[in-house]
Amino acid sequence: MINYFKFLIPLNADGTRATYSPGWHGTMPKCPKNVTVLLYNDKEGWGIAQTTDSFKPPEVIVIEEVEVLGLLSDAALKDEDEVYFGDKLVNRVWGPSLIPEPEEEG
Repeated sequence: MINYFKFLIPLNADGTRATYSPGWHGTMPKCPKNVTVLLYNDKEGWGIAQTTDSFKPPEVIVIEEVEVLGLLSDAALKDEDEVYFGDKLVNRVWGPSLIPEPEEEG
């Protein structure tokens, strides 16, 4: 059985969105196993993931498949910046590309 959940993406002290690695699905002391992230909404500060694990951490919001499909459909229709799903998530450029190259001496 597949279970779905919504997780929060926190803000830094300066109000910017916290950075995270591919596959990150929230901050919690114990995580479910076999998690796949379906969507990151950096704009609003949440994400959607699925798992085959029956463990449901108290830090997440359990949601039904119909709601997940609606959220993914809305994301596809709006196609907003800072919202990553499907091919946009697969092809997302992650953190290291944001670090400037060292200046050449000379």
